[in-house]
Amino acid sequence: MTPLLLSRNCIICSVNVWLAPVECVFDLIEAALVRRGIALDRADDRVPQRI
Repeated sequence: MTPLLLSRNCIICSVNVWLAPVECVFDLIEAALVRRGIALDRADDRVPQRI
């Protein structure tokens, strides 16, 4: 493996390790909102309506 690929993989792994706790916190916030009955509006869950 070339040094460039090795450094790229190290950067990707370190970013993934850094973002894992952030993702967990967002999941906890989302679960708390759902538990309180707040409807989450997600663009990826929308179904296009046909006229």
